[in-house]
Amino acid sequence: MRWRLLVCAWLWLAVSAAAAPPPAPQAAVVTRVVDGDTVHVRVDTRDLTVRLIGVDTPELHVADDPAAAPQPFAREASAFTRARLAGHAVRLEFESDDRLDRFGRTLAYVFLADGTFFNRELIRGGYARAYGRFPFRFREQFLADEVAARQAGRGLWAEANARVVSGPVIGNRRSRLYHLPGQKHYSDIGVHNRVYFADEDAARAAGYAPARQ
Repeated sequence: MRWRLLVCAWLWLAVSAAAAPPPAPQAAVVTRVVDGDTVHVRVDTRDLTVRLIGVDTPELHVADDPAAAPQPFAREASAFTRARLAGHAVRLEFESDDRLDRFGRTLAYVFLADGTFFNRELIRGGYARAYGRFPFRFREQFLADEVAARQAGRGLWAEANARVVSGPVIGNRRSRLYHLPGQKHYSDIGVHNRVYFADEDAARAAGYAPARQ
């Protein structure tokens, strides 16, 4: 009987945690823009580095190679974020109380004073890809926004659509993995999620990782 009570208690705690509302939003002011998807903010008397949830803009600064040139469309994405956020009051919303990434940055959604959902604006304008490898509240919406931006040829997709039209390496836009001929899921990727590359170097340069066999 005791073990049944323990199991019931564990299940109740698990359900309660899953159903718990997200943490309360916080007001902030953007003090500096690092790049398209990372900013510094002031919250009360604290300074935080915020990484926007669910978006991935091209890299302006390559961490392991300071001499490397910015990725295509990185400057445009950074300029867009700077124009829209620098010096502005914003509202930060969070997924959970565990809100730091492995670099110590605060993971947040950013809303402008007029209610604009800035994370989503980056994707809709073609300034960012949806980062869908991990679950989050707006994952399906962001992925749909990416499809719409790509089909319309907005922002980074204008060049990507013109450049990536054929090749033996197939990437999956949802998983951000690429597949080689002969691999298990090479032919299973839905047509709307496919992107083609001439070789593995091109796939990696576009931000795709190799799929396991």
